[in-house]
Amino acid sequence: MIKKKILYVYEERIPLQLQKLVVNKIKLKKFIVRKMTYKTEKNKQKKLFKWCDAVFFAPGRKIDEEVIKEASNCKIFQLWSSGFEKFNWQSAKKFKIPVCTNGSQNNVAVSEHAIMLLLSLSKKIIHFNKITKLGKWKNNSHGLDLFELKNKNIGIFGLGRIGLYFAKLCKSFNMNVYYHDILRKKKIEIKHGFKYLTKKALLKKCEIISLHLHLNNDTINYLNSTNLKLIKKGTIIINVSRAQLIEQIALIKYLKNGRIGGLGIDAHYNEPTKKNDKLLSFDNVICTPHTAGSTKDTYERVIDVCLTNIKNMLMKKKCNYRVI
Repeated sequence: MIKKKILYVYEERIPLQLQKLVVNKIKLKKFIVRKMTYKTEKNKQKKLFKWCDAVFFAPGRKIDEEVIKEASNCKIFQLWSSGFEKFNWQSAKKFKIPVCTNGSQNNVAVSEHAIMLLLSLSKKIIHFNKITKLGKWKNNSHGLDLFELKNKNIGIFGLGRIGLYFAKLCKSFNMNVYYHDILRKKKIEIKHGFKYLTKKALLKKCEIISLHLHLNNDTINYLNSTNLKLIKKGTIIINVSRAQLIEQIALIKYLKNGRIGGLGIDAHYNEPTKKNDKLLSFDNVICTPHTAGSTKDTYERVIDVCLTNIKNMLMKKKCNYRVI
């Protein structure tokens, strides 16, 4: 049996240890593998795309259409991520190459990360860590500006694989879980005790809001100057999805006037972030460098799922998590 060929495409910032993990997993599945970065010379990219049976993009970023055109033997473009807005899937569609995501296999890591951001804000962990290390205990708030999660109303936008896992974690803290999704999920409501609200009602009701949506034409600036007027003063917002789900001008405005009482973010308007980013200058903003889904456990699971998907497609079986 002739071995199938996978092209592994990655960004130069990906550490060597992770590159090796991916390559070794591909070899274990009995594939032939070659690799390139997004900065590989264009003619070499074309040759590699013409050579392969499948492309594994980890992560998925824009590839020139003239390169994609060469992938005449390619049966699948598999993306490492659950989101696909940074990949020019329209070009793949033009040449009839299926594009698949990982189906949010990072749901555990992302959900735990969102909880970590929420707890860090509710307990002001960054501030208290700093003053403790400096020995500056005098005149601290003694907890008067902290709060428990129990009995708080949390509103979740997007009850997909990640949003649902996050909602169940919130329920374990005895929070009142409300959600809004394009599709109402009554069976899940009954099973877990979640409550559905309209977008407007959720914004008015909840002290904490968490975003778990894909970024597309319908969700860009999902929270904006108009609808953020509805939230309670001091509302906490968690965003581990995409920065552009929230209108940047509105976000800064409402952080300044205190309507937003705290912000926990893992996704940023500019990545990597810059030193003098105005948004990151607020003391009540806690941020991480887009690492919510990055754990060893997640990597193992994502790679296995993606390679299984590739194998199924090459064997003309059903493939999962297909975008086009």
